[in-house]
Amino acid sequence: MKQFFLYRLFKHSKWGFAFIIIFLAGYAVTYFKKMDMVFFPYNSMYAIDFNKTNAATTYALKINNRPVRITRNLYWKKDFLETSLNGYCRYLKHDRNVFLDDYLHYRFADEKLRQNLLDHLTPAKAVARDWPAWYARAAGYDMPPAATIEFMQYDFVMQNEQALLKDSSSIYKTVLP
Repeated sequence: MKQFFLYRLFKHSKWGFAFIIIFLAGYAVTYFKKMDMVFFPYNSMYAIDFNKTNAATTYALKINNRPVRITRNLYWKKDFLETSLNGYCRYLKHDRNVFLDDYLHYRFADEKLRQNLLDHLTPAKAVARDWPAWYARAAGYDMPPAATIEFMQYDFVMQNEQALLKDSSSIYKTVLP
């Protein structure tokens, strides 16, 4: 018994033990309610390609028709810049809805309760509109006044061990105030 992690944590820190127990209980409840992705919605934790396709999709941001280069930030390029850009573009393509929007519409029939939960648990759409300018500044780009921001989707297919561009399309374009 003395070698179990929770026992040693309890002896070392009662607050740490309480946090872990509350987290595990919360996770168990959300898992039982089929909301197990509520803790990790944006990190591609469950992104498994069961179909084994040879196609891939990626997204890019353009400012005034020039692509924003994110490869110079190697340390946090993948975790921060690529993943958040992909998540935001999927958010745009899904009519500015997140996973929780779909779940709450499926789970709760009461419109008033559902709207209250949506208002308190999902991102405000007005705040999400400011995200492209914030992202560009975080990637190291200055945002000139009245800049045109455009999100592009690129579809690739693998052939002969090379990624070939199959299609590209603009999924969102705006001019900053």
